[in-house]
Amino acid sequence: MKIKFCGCRCVEDVEKCNVVMPDYMGMILSKGFQRTIDPETARQMVREKERGIVAAGIFVDEPLDVMLRTLDQVPLDIIQLHGHENSEMIFQLRKKTGLPVWKAVRVQNENTIKEAQKLGADMLVLEGFIKGKIGGTGVTADWDLIAKARPLTPFFLAGGLSPENVREAMKIVQPVGVDLSSGIETAGKKDIEKMKKIVDIIRGGYNG
Repeated sequence: MKIKFCGCRCVEDVEKCNVVMPDYMGMILSKGFQRTIDPETARQMVREKERGIVAAGIFVDEPLDVMLRTLDQVPLDIIQLHGHENSEMIFQLRKKTGLPVWKAVRVQNENTIKEAQKLGADMLVLEGFIKGKIGGTGVTADWDLIAKARPLTPFFLAGGLSPENVREAMKIVQPVGVDLSSGIETAGKKDIEKMKKIVDIIRGGYNG
């Protein structure tokens, strides 16, 4: 089971990741969101992270050229799309960058998942749905619905996960990995103790 800690915003967050060593570290690179950071900050964070942590950049409905310019500044390992991007955008991004492209999906029903599987993403990130909100809401997805849909595309489970419920979520949904942001925060900041708990639950101990 893979672990992704998302919404990292500063070098202090990277230092915490370097202690517990999640598989992935996510940074929001589109403007206007609670956890948005600028490319220069992201570049510094990538430089400071341990080599074993994969850097993911999250974009929301950005034009292709904007994402490519950001990638010129930030050496990402994965591109994660979090808006209404289509299969052509995913194809072009992969073609022009050579990077894996993930697609976040706010799950409303089984058809949401079926349509997402047609996009050709390397990985889906299935999360809870709130009308007008994009990610980071702390709302859980419908785990039973996802389990019933049995997605064919590999996927991470996101949305409202925490040390208190991640074990149950993994058991019901059986994703490739779990993606946490608000669930590893206290007062809006990444909480090293919560991060350790997640790693301990999933791996039976943290590297630190």
